[in-house]
Amino acid sequence: MAKPITYNQIIQVFRTVANKHLQINHFGHGMIEDVNTFQQEDDKFPVLWVVPQSTRLTNNSTVYRMRVLVFDIDKTSDDYRTEILSDTLQIVSDVIKYLKNEDWDYGVLQDQNCIPFVQKFVDYCAGWYSDIEIETVSNNNPCNIPE
Repeated sequence: MAKPITYNQIIQVFRTVANKHLQINHFGHGMIEDVNTFQQEDDKFPVLWVVPQSTRLTNNSTVYRMRVLVFDIDKTSDDYRTEILSDTLQIVSDVIKYLKNEDWDYGVLQDQNCIPFVQKFVDYCAGWYSDIEIETVSNNNPCNIPE
């Protein structure tokens, strides 16, 4: 039987995906404003960044809605924008397939929409994002509120 997993464990799943994927060179998570805080170096792209959007608590499950962004940068112009958009969409697709096909204690809900963006964080940045809902079982053990 599946067991509950925490937000921290969900982030670790994304970190595992980033570490296994040969094209992802940087992983980060946190609020969207945090994207600009990591050191932008030539070898740190493409980036997989995970932003929590919401969590739905039901009687039997916890559903995490996570925004998954994959982006790259062409430092000098928009000449490679089409190539970057093509590559980053493939990476988003790979991440989604990994999440759906691995044997974890969660499920990925519904089909995913991917939305392109350009110059969102820095000049010449391009990529895609997708909001992914991840469902895990809830811990239904009754407990007392600590006093």
